[in-house]
Amino acid sequence: MKKNIAFFVCITYTLITLAIFFQSKTKEDTIYFITGFHKDIFGDDNSGFFNLANVLKDRGYKIKVTGSYRIRDLKNAKYIVVFDNHPKKLRRIKKLPKNKLILFVWEPPCTMAYNHDKKYLRYFSKVYTFRDDLIDNKKYFKFHYPRAQDVIAREIPFDSKKFCSLIVSNKTSSHPSEIYFERKKAISFFEEYAPKDFDLYGWGWNKAEFKSYIGTSLNKIDTLKNYKFSICYENSKDIKGYITEKIFDGFQAGTVPIYLGAENITDYIPVNTFIDMRDFDSFEKQIGRASCRERV
Repeated sequence: MKKNIAFFVCITYTLITLAIFFQSKTKEDTIYFITGFHKDIFGDDNSGFFNLANVLKDRGYKIKVTGSYRIRDLKNAKYIVVFDNHPKKLRRIKKLPKNKLILFVWEPPCTMAYNHDKKYLRYFSKVYTFRDDLIDNKKYFKFHYPRAQDVIAREIPFDSKKFCSLIVSNKTSSHPSEIYFERKKAISFFEEYAPKDFDLYGWGWNKAEFKSYIGTSLNKIDTLKNYKFSICYENSKDIKGYITEKIFDGFQAGTVPIYLGAENITDYIPVNTFIDMRDFDSFEKQIGRASCRERV
């Protein structure tokens, strides 16, 4: 009896699901964005995917941000765009039509490893990723982090600025590609050898353990512009194409980025515009070069 009831429920659910999509087939005018851990991806200040929303609307599509994976909540769906999803949602994703599913991989493996697992990616018709090694322009397409900000006017003469800063949250990971530890090595170096030349900002730090900690930064660019150099380490290293906003924030603020991250960073950014940490055996040598640049 129980088996019959379960079978009837499954059949009924399947029929309802098919009915909803067949009814909406001729009215596929809505693109749904399931933002997951991200909040408002359509910023009102030309940030995020603001321009994408305008382009889609100009082409006649309705844009809806939702947190639901239920088919009945995704009526008239042309596409269902998912951002950095959690594996607990996989059960619902499997029930959605693959030809409508698009995934944007935002976070690196050290933060969300499952978003880089092809067993998970197979449920999507298209995947937009920063990983150059996957791009085939058939299923996998290149995704650049959206940053379109002008460099600020130089309000403070370079010689009058403080030396170096780091603005980042305190994170940890056991993934082999993580470089959170490298950030802490940089902090330790400055606190031991040049405590007056370095300031630390961000969430999750504390003054008792990190003497250079100033607090959180209300506006990253307004903080960075006060420094000659800024440490711009990515969350993961040696991933081709993984270049986030960090180095671009440095450029926007008029500071010289000290960078560690993407293996092929110079394929995207000229080598003479930043300090590449891979060129140095130690932070002592890096700071020596930074000091030379400062004098220049």
